[in-house]
Amino acid sequence: MAFLNYEYRMKINYSKPVDKCYFTIKSIPANDFRQRNISYEISINPYVSYSEGFDSFGNHQIIGRELESHSEFEFNIKGLVETYQVGVQGGINTSKIGMYKYPYGKCIPGKSISDFVDGLLIEVDELENEKEKCILIMNRLYERMQYERGSTEIETTAEEAFLNGKGVCQDYAHIYISLLRTFNIPARYVCGLIVGEGQSHAWVEVVCDGSFIAFDPTHNREITDEYIKFGVGRDATDCAINRGVMWGGGLQTQEIECIVEKYY
Repeated sequence: MAFLNYEYRMKINYSKPVDKCYFTIKSIPANDFRQRNISYEISINPYVSYSEGFDSFGNHQIIGRELESHSEFEFNIKGLVETYQVGVQGGINTSKIGMYKYPYGKCIPGKSISDFVDGLLIEVDELENEKEKCILIMNRLYERMQYERGSTEIETTAEEAFLNGKGVCQDYAHIYISLLRTFNIPARYVCGLIVGEGQSHAWVEVVCDGSFIAFDPTHNREITDEYIKFGVGRDATDCAINRGVMWGGGLQTQEIECIVEKYY
């Protein structure tokens, strides 16, 4: 068990004033089998009223709007989360995992991923334990990919990143999900924070023998108590931390800063 003190700050500067905007932010830690949200504080500049709720995936979200002209937008959340070093979540409602079984969005396999799966069939079929299968697939993915910032874009698909052989955590998660679903193993995308990284991180929760197990394919390991989960979805689009619609604004630059400190 550990206590993680965190802060997530996002600032967007616009080359031209924004007349108005509507936004959704998903950066409130979830309460689930491996973490408990103890407290959090939110600040938004320019100040706007906002509401909190949950989306169809159960992600805690902030919804707001700014109807006055502004040239920058800044969001900050900080708080404390208690995390647990556990491997599985029991008692899954299997009726709610159907959406994580099939190819979707950025996780649709193409020829390169399908060919890779064909090469893994014998190895995977030799294993009876589902968790062992997941670990083997993750190991082979880790051997195949190279982590490189700037090698992909936010819209890059699993197939495109895998064909390139390079990517970041979002790409690793998308590819891993695509591989697992091809082997009929339900898997979902997870967005959050991790100790030691100054940006958001992505990993995967996999259904093995009726329980969720969380794997980090970027680091080729099961997750530890140093991870804070914000949201889940079929791919990164479902749990994007920041989304919005604006009128005006011109070009924009975005600054993101994340801090996670661990206490026992």
